[in-house]
Amino acid sequence: MEDLQALQSIRWWYDWGPSSNPSALRFASEHNIEFVPMQWGKWGIENLIKVIDPQAKHLLGMNEPGHQQQSNLEPAEAAALWPAMEQVANKMGLRLGTPSPAPCGAQCVRSNPFQWFDEFFEACKGCHFDFLATHIYTCNADALKWYINECKKYKLPIWLTEFACPNGHHGTTDCQQTFMSDALKILDMDAAVKRHAWFAPRTSGDWLGHSASLLQADKPKLTELGKLYTQDPGMVSLQNEVTQSWTNMCSHCFALPQLLILNGTAKQLCSDCGFEL
Repeated sequence: MEDLQALQSIRWWYDWGPSSNPSALRFASEHNIEFVPMQWGKWGIENLIKVIDPQAKHLLGMNEPGHQQQSNLEPAEAAALWPAMEQVANKMGLRLGTPSPAPCGAQCVRSNPFQWFDEFFEACKGCHFDFLATHIYTCNADALKWYINECKKYKLPIWLTEFACPNGHHGTTDCQQTFMSDALKILDMDAAVKRHAWFAPRTSGDWLGHSASLLQADKPKLTELGKLYTQDPGMVSLQNEVTQSWTNMCSHCFALPQLLILNGTAKQLCSDCGFEL
């Protein structure tokens, strides 16, 4: 809860589950911070209505179904589960978000999130969605803008529920701040983007390192990056949990790669030298 207090200028948050810590939920309710529940994967949908936060207004769909190490769902499999999601949303009066596929570099159901979305919507004709949820990790603001524009073809309001600059040379503190500043301008000025969530309050490991953290490692106090994010006039979001990610290093210059979708094809590019992996 102390972390939530430090980030209390946010307007919404989630932590990959249908509910959260009772004290954090109570604090959030008292400070008009919306908690958004998620049905992370295929398990437990039959009990979702029993465990979901009763004050919820929205419901997020499955997390990164195109990643085998995340919810790991074929588009048709997710489509078959969707009537149960709609039933919960209808009974509780919730606005319903799509599953959130993201570019995938290894161990993928689909490497291209737009391929996953296309197959899902084709298999789920007649299904109801109130907004589109997705993730993108890049240090390139132009790539972020391109990705958001591609998402607009589905004609749904967009929630970017994870974004950040991966580690490596572009993941230094200065580069994180530059990317965040540029990214927030893009997201806040785009009417199609209704909400966004930086990943994450605290980060570590090879994928993001410590430089992407909004909070200091040993206490609930904002980093310089956290101050930049929470002071953004359009800032509306928070994630309060860190998940582990991994990637391979570029054999050309040993920096960390990023995944871009170019002309409908997923390409893994080094985030430093641009070498295609």
